[in-house]
Amino acid sequence: MKMHPLLVDPEAVAVILQPVPDAPAWPDFARSACVALEALQVVLSGEKVVLKPNVTSGEHFHNPENGIGTHPAFIGGMVDYLRGHGARAGGVYVVEDPRDSDDNHPRHWQGTGYLEMAAQTGAKLRCPTAFTCVRKPVPHPLVHASRNVSRPAVAADTVLINVPKLKTHNLAITTLCMKNLMGLDNVFDRHYCAQAIKELPPEWQITDRPHKDWMTSDVHELWQFGLARRLVDLAQVLKPHLNVVEGIVGRDGTGFNRGSNRTLGIVVAGINVVAVDSIASYLMGHDPRELIYLKLAASAGLGQNDPARLRVYVADTRDGGAAELAPCHDLAALRCDPPFKVLRDIKE
Repeated sequence: MKMHPLLVDPEAVAVILQPVPDAPAWPDFARSACVALEALQVVLSGEKVVLKPNVTSGEHFHNPENGIGTHPAFIGGMVDYLRGHGARAGGVYVVEDPRDSDDNHPRHWQGTGYLEMAAQTGAKLRCPTAFTCVRKPVPHPLVHASRNVSRPAVAADTVLINVPKLKTHNLAITTLCMKNLMGLDNVFDRHYCAQAIKELPPEWQITDRPHKDWMTSDVHELWQFGLARRLVDLAQVLKPHLNVVEGIVGRDGTGFNRGSNRTLGIVVAGINVVAVDSIASYLMGHDPRELIYLKLAASAGLGQNDPARLRVYVADTRDGGAAELAPCHDLAALRCDPPFKVLRDIKE
């Protein structure tokens, strides 16, 4: 895969701003995806493509317009663009577990909007079950010596494009590129939040009362650290060729049912998960230098989490301009005001 020469740099991040109505329709999402990939100058040479959106528990929510997951029309727009720019015929896959359950049963994808998208574009829907995963060693493990990850996502001659939603999360604070990779782990192994809470001292492993009745910010941060270590392990195994954060509609709150949507018309992209997550988190109003998972990833040498040390380029098409990247001279002017709210459900 080839892309804009500026973005070959792992410390480069692109921000594409687009005009969208307050309530974007499917064509708005699809067009926005095509504009973003055009600005990134993505061109393939016959490779297969794996797209990894956020559709976690999508079968339970039954509403692609709820803002919780990557919109299916955005993925559909990417599929159409990639098929027209060199992707292997019949070789575009969408890999995710839309049910988030510990079993190898087929996922029906009903209510997610992805069945309709696949029918329109020819994309193939897949889930990382025990039968479709391959074990890969973690070079410098913090928790796991290996990860059992989706075989298509790590196959040779395959381009992996990570397409998370721009949103907050009750534990991670922001859930973007790094956390989205969890959906490529075996369905039996991907429950990192649940695994991390079991590492807390016994007196803090309280499961029969709501977190807001007993969990303090100190305990919450310790829990975050357990999640972060697992994300760092996974990011050593899964290295997307490109990360494209869908922020056409962002979402704050818990990351799930509780929260509100914010129409932004933003796409954040780059080849390094830490750099893209850092700029996206900054645009959401959070300091990536203080986010535990990004601090740990940076200390592990996985990328730069200081926005001041990253090279940010912007393509602003809101006034009808061309989708051309130019240096961003005032990143703070693009920051969301008010910041994205996080519902952590802790005592404070």
